[in-house]
Amino acid sequence: MPRSLPTRSHVLAFGSLCALALTAVAAPTFAASDPVAARVAGFKALGGAFKKLNDTLKSGAPDKAVMAVAAKDIGIARKGIYSWFPAGSGPKPGVKTAAKPEIWTKPADFKAAQDGFAKQADALQKAVAGGNADMIAAEAKKLGGTCKTCHESFRVPKE
Repeated sequence: MPRSLPTRSHVLAFGSLCALALTAVAAPTFAASDPVAARVAGFKALGGAFKKLNDTLKSGAPDKAVMAVAAKDIGIARKGIYSWFPAGSGPKPGVKTAAKPEIWTKPADFKAAQDGFAKQADALQKAVAGGNADMIAAEAKKLGGTCKTCHESFRVPKE
């Protein structure tokens, strides 16, 4: 039986999946030697996954495979966020970070923000597993809200 050539959408979907897979492994490679670099890599991977998810949702024909990989990568970040802010990795001379000191001076508040993100990441994964694009979009919006809440309290604003 002759095989057909992949369509442009198949090639794009495969490329997206590969890119997401590569970003998902970026954070752990720095963890032992440089916690700030691990944190930055982790958030870049999270941001990339969240962007892929939102882009496919806005496309008019959401790609289930892209959503599944994005949700998986967000789930990796959901677990990672608890290790991305070890003691000593905050603002100090010679350390470039957007992390506010409040992460370490108000640990209960920061953990509550992390827990809010984790809970919403779990809800997003359940929605993606269910396959309803409207539900996924609603949960993605809520997830973005948890990011915003944390950034407002614990990240130095971008200039």
